[in-house]
Amino acid sequence: MIKGIFFDVDGTLVGFRQTQLSDRLRADLLALQAKGIKIFISSGRARQDFARTGMLRDVVFDSYVTLNGQCCYDGEGVYLDCPICREDLVAACRVLQENPSMAALMEGDGVSYLTKIDDRMREIYHFLHTELWEVRPPEWMLEEKVYQFVPMVGPEDEERFLSVMPHCGHSRWHPKGLDIFPKNGGKAAGVRAAMERYGLSADEVMAFGDGENDEAMLRMVGTSVAMGNAVDQIKALADYITACVEEDGISQALRQFGLLQD
Repeated sequence: MIKGIFFDVDGTLVGFRQTQLSDRLRADLLALQAKGIKIFISSGRARQDFARTGMLRDVVFDSYVTLNGQCCYDGEGVYLDCPICREDLVAACRVLQENPSMAALMEGDGVSYLTKIDDRMREIYHFLHTELWEVRPPEWMLEEKVYQFVPMVGPEDEERFLSVMPHCGHSRWHPKGLDIFPKNGGKAAGVRAAMERYGLSADEVMAFGDGENDEAMLRMVGTSVAMGNAVDQIKALADYITACVEEDGISQALRQFGLLQD
């Protein structure tokens, strides 16, 4: 019996053309809660993204696994707090200082800053349908908790950062964007913490995702669903493949599994 469902956001709850929850999906999420099924966000985004974009509309989820699992919170506050260690941040800062043409996003809980704004950054934020954040120097992250560091580089340059951040893992979400976060983190760690907090076992949990950073999450739940727009590796491991986000794939899957009815 499904008692909790984890949802990725970009490419799953919302699309890159449909930038807010659809009316149908909004109604379905509220219907799940009315039936006593817990609904969880599991995203690389931060709480400030949800507030700024309005992508989740007025739906209040039971809990939020944010910043790829590094910061998890619910109505009672933060229950998993896993920032990047200072040693790795110092090394990342040095790479940016030595390569001024590179730009990055620095993400805390409640605050995000960019190290610079260039054409690549504008392109990526246009893709995300999100307004650009304020610019701060890379040194900002040496004085604050940073849960996720996102250099806007392609695969050919990612090793400049990964090689000097040994305590971190990573996941690519865009050809020009790389999420870097603590090695013991990732969405699976956040999902595990949420399951423990709400007393859920794997066979009671379903998860929806579409991207590379959803793989560990989908592997640890009892029922995994890939969106129709998911990358091939996610489709290959999922228990079920639904329609794409623009076709209300989540709503279709919820009915396929008998969780909701028309």
